[in-house]
Amino acid sequence: MGGIAAFSVPTWRGWGRLLLEWLPFFALLAAYDYLRGAVSVTAADAHVFPQIDFDQALFGGHVPTVWIQQRLWDAAHLHWYDYAAWCVYMTHFFAVWVTAAVLWRVARERFRRFAVTAVLLSLSAFATYWAYPAQPPWLAGDDGLIPHVDRVVPAVWGHLGVQTVESTYENSGFVNTVAAMPSLHAAFPLMLLLFFWSAGRWVRLGLAFYTLAMAFTLVYGGEHFVADIVAGWAMALGVHALVSVGFRRAPALLRARSRAR
Repeated sequence: MGGIAAFSVPTWRGWGRLLLEWLPFFALLAAYDYLRGAVSVTAADAHVFPQIDFDQALFGGHVPTVWIQQRLWDAAHLHWYDYAAWCVYMTHFFAVWVTAAVLWRVARERFRRFAVTAVLLSLSAFATYWAYPAQPPWLAGDDGLIPHVDRVVPAVWGHLGVQTVESTYENSGFVNTVAAMPSLHAAFPLMLLLFFWSAGRWVRLGLAFYTLAMAFTLVYGGEHFVADIVAGWAMALGVHALVSVGFRRAPALLRARSRAR
């Protein structure tokens, strides 16, 4: 009995510590659900012309999504790169969580900094969705504001025989269809690149390739304008800088407080 008690107490303490340290991520899910419902504008009332103007100014009058799809996309015949784009897009839904889990196991102090960065970046993006609801290219195409744009990722799901997931992408009850600015899909890979910058050349090259691959996927797939991606990158840079400064100054502030006491 004594052996069982000695074993169970640390186990429960471990679970309590895990839940406490992962609380910010659970709060993040709750915040997303709230802010998704707080965006009350219709798709037609969401911003779109500033993004179109930005993309056209940057690419000689072309909207990159339209230009690329006209040259690469064939709805009747999917290519290898369509499946590759689908794979890259889907990593968004687990890359940050898996990274957080690994850091929690092997580098607890780095986990805390990573958690703060990921949560702050996400909340900043969610607040922007609420303040600046924005249409993605596929929605602008449906409204006739730009030439028609297909959604590559849902189309791949359909070709894989998973029509339920395909239809979910267009269901506003599950997905905020006007949460395009900034692109968190683009921001998270750059956040990972900046966070692991000191890990060495090959890690930097791999994460830089992932960042660019995600950006191409989002534009080609019709999910984001280039303007959304640039905004996501800018937000990731800003949050990374803010958290880096905060964690550098925190020890000195704690020492100053302890001396004052």
